[in-house]
Amino acid sequence: MKVRCLANKSKFLPENYLDPVRGYTKELEFNLTLDREYIVYAIKSARGQTWYYLCDDRYTYYPIPNPAPLFEIVDNRLSQYWRLKLAENGLLEIAFAEWLTDNYFYDKLTDQEEKEVLIFERVKELIDAEAASITPQPAVEQVLAKV
Repeated sequence: MKVRCLANKSKFLPENYLDPVRGYTKELEFNLTLDREYIVYAIKSARGQTWYYLCDDRYTYYPIPNPAPLFEIVDNRLSQYWRLKLAENGLLEIAFAEWLTDNYFYDKLTDQEEKEVLIFERVKELIDAEAASITPQPAVEQVLAKV
């Protein structure tokens, strides 16, 4: 899945994404480049918010959650490496298997634990290659318009 950055400042976010306690104020600027396309490595959705985990402009070794309203989807095909998890509390996660089976995978990844860093590097290579090799197909509406 690929998304294009439409905005990189939180002042463009819906109110329900703002949370001063967590640092999400109207003044926050994300490490994103306008009009740049990014590959999504995981998605979390809960309480009316959807977050895309992607390698932003300061990427080092792990993807960063970014609010979905800052983007438009340019390629909506899901990665073949993704799986789905719906928790009892309503949290929906879409990510690769290791991320979903270990509740602390992302925490370990951000803590630079070697195993999780290596897993993400491997999966990132696979998802990047998949995204680069697939030519987007025309939307159904475009195909039907030719009929």
